[in-house]
Amino acid sequence: MIALDVCMNLIEPHRFTPAEAGTTATVTLPSLPRKTHVDVRRITAGLVLACSHFSKDMRQDDIIRRPAGDLLLTFNLSGRMQLVGHNGTAHEIGGGQAWIIRTGGKPLQRIVEKGEGCSNIVIALAMSRLDPALSDQFEKALPATRPLRRLRLPVPGRAELDMLLDERCDPAALLRKEGQCLALVGHALEELSACPGSSVVADHRTLLVSRITALLSERMADTITMPELERVAGMSHVTLNHVFRAETGMTVFERLRMLRIETAEQMIRHTDRSFTDIAATCGFADASHLSNAFRKRFGVTASEWRRRGNKNG
Repeated sequence: MIALDVCMNLIEPHRFTPAEAGTTATVTLPSLPRKTHVDVRRITAGLVLACSHFSKDMRQDDIIRRPAGDLLLTFNLSGRMQLVGHNGTAHEIGGGQAWIIRTGGKPLQRIVEKGEGCSNIVIALAMSRLDPALSDQFEKALPATRPLRRLRLPVPGRAELDMLLDERCDPAALLRKEGQCLALVGHALEELSACPGSSVVADHRTLLVSRITALLSERMADTITMPELERVAGMSHVTLNHVFRAETGMTVFERLRMLRIETAEQMIRHTDRSFTDIAATCGFADASHLSNAFRKRFGVTASEWRRRGNKNG
């Protein structure tokens, strides 16, 4: 555990980030509640994952400075904080928002008010890791005059967060975490690259449907609401369903139901996991709900489908 001098108002996260992949450092401030800390994990070279927790018991005001080549993707988990850019523009981050930040080596002021508290997930990616064409896209989307952008990208679902923040640090787990982090950064870049506004031109329909479908797949076990999807897509449910029907022949939730039953079918056919476990993983209320959906889709129960699969195998 690393303690930072409470008198130091300049914090440079790269100075206490572990050098070894899979290693975590817990950073605290002396004289502050232990509830205020940041867990920093090195995933691989140029990729760091941090989970910050700021107590609501007192006001905190820090200056944060990162290397010029860092790109930050931040997801608010609870509470709220304020980030003030080098140009004096203040941005309030809270309410489950996602933000992408290109600091350019310039300092950011972070303020967490007493009584508020705040928890966030931060993915820090060295832009040198990216293909030059992708780096160029980020630089255009996040110019020096507007280095912070709020996204419609939702906070990862509970299951995805649990996997991202678990304690596993073996090579396979680190590869999986790297993939998760890069996928989230990719979703952010897709959003930045898409045309703004509520209308969707034909060239971007496929991109939008792919993004929403990826979200549905990633959060299959969670309860997904239409207001959340409206926020992600930046349009009304009527427009979103219109786009989905044009591209897939289905509404958004018809597509979600198909994804769930298709995934369940694969798990029933190729694994020995219990129906209760499969139901929970795929977003069904229980094994009975799964069985009813299976019978409606395939004409037989899930148990019979598994028996047939075993016989054919």
